[in-house]
Amino acid sequence: MPVWLWYIYFGKKIVNMVKTISVLTSLYNCENFLQGYFHALAKIEGKEQIEVLLLHNAPQEKELAIIAEHLSTLDFVRHIIIPERETVYRTWNRGIQLSEGEYITVWNVDDVRFPDSIIQQAEALDKNPEAAIAYGDIWVSRQYGICGTKKTNSPTYNDRTRIKFLSEYHISCFQMWRKSIHPIVGYYDEQFRCIADFDFQIRAALQFPFVKINEILGIYLENQPHKLSANGLQPIEYNIIALRYANYFLMNFFLLPEAKKKYQQSRMLIFGEWKDFPEKSPFNWFYKMRGIVLASFNSAYWLCKQLAKKIVFKFFIKSPQC
Repeated sequence: MPVWLWYIYFGKKIVNMVKTISVLTSLYNCENFLQGYFHALAKIEGKEQIEVLLLHNAPQEKELAIIAEHLSTLDFVRHIIIPERETVYRTWNRGIQLSEGEYITVWNVDDVRFPDSIIQQAEALDKNPEAAIAYGDIWVSRQYGICGTKKTNSPTYNDRTRIKFLSEYHISCFQMWRKSIHPIVGYYDEQFRCIADFDFQIRAALQFPFVKINEILGIYLENQPHKLSANGLQPIEYNIIALRYANYFLMNFFLLPEAKKKYQQSRMLIFGEWKDFPEKSPFNWFYKMRGIVLASFNSAYWLCKQLAKKIVFKFFIKSPQC
């Protein structure tokens, strides 16, 4: 066969095998959501451009059986076993290392993506080569797979709103980013349990612009006992974000000692190794001072709420008698 003919026939097949988008799904104790996840995954558009990495922590037999049932029909899915449980951000970093796509996105097993969401985000990054992250609004629900009535309203990124992305979380649970930014921005800080994606957003916003998708991307399941946000660490971890970037309004003075004891402000845990934190605060002295004043009021309000709860529990909620 002539070389040019070989290239036309086999070269096209090789190009078609290259995946543009890598989807990271971290799995742990997930049996109740797997069928729904695979149902939504089967509807996703642009499968020829997508690889899905199922990063499975401490797998259980029933979970493995459900996954095996679906893998035979989903040839774009890679099932990666992680024998023991690790933090979700360690798993995401592992997935980034293993990914082959130009773009990377996350899809938590208990959230639901809409069929065209992944392709829309990839197209937005294609059309905006200067943008590092594509994000969009989502439905927030307390029932799995049900849209509900609550929707996020993240600001559209521009020069005027950039400061919001340095101080508030806006890229949702379905963010998509360029793999090429990691040598500049770094990876997810594995010492955190809840807010490493917020920390990553700030580091990315310090270096690059973002682009917002006009359509709603999917459904986020909130306020569930199994969610990481239910472990009570989020308000403690916010203190480290406050200290790192001088977003002082995020601080709670009463939780600050515990935060400094548990976490390192000036170092990040990446792939199990401690790295020096490279960024400096982007904010001026007025912003910092205003933040301290706001933190004082917020901390006092938090303390009053805690005292009120104790009083209500002590005097109005009676424990059952034996």
